[in-house]
Amino acid sequence: MKLSFEIYTTKVLECKAFYTQHFDFEVKVEIEGFVILKHKHNPYYELLFCIPNSPFVNPIFHPEFNGRGAILQMEVKDVEAAFLRIKNRNIPIKVPLVNELVNGHHFTIQDPSGLLIDIVQYS
Repeated sequence: MKLSFEIYTTKVLECKAFYTQHFDFEVKVEIEGFVILKHKHNPYYELLFCIPNSPFVNPIFHPEFNGRGAILQMEVKDVEAAFLRIKNRNIPIKVPLVNELVNGHHFTIQDPSGLLIDIVQYS
């Protein structure tokens, strides 16, 4: 099974740049107002970004994501190294590096569409 996540946003190009520059994604498909990104090391991980009110999708998908109610979680082997890498790239940290019983050792950032990204290491 492949699982993908699609966001409707006016910031399609900004999201493409964010994930390709900082998280090892590459462009799989790109047409005006739409992009599919796949992870370079795991092709089963895909992120899709599409403009709101796109003429080539069903109207049920037209509303723009408002940045609330969804979190993308990325599990890493070394969360402290990931934290330093993100911090050194001047990406704003929304939740600083913490260690919690349920959520593990993690920190949170936000992509250009407003999607929260929780980067976590479970012990």
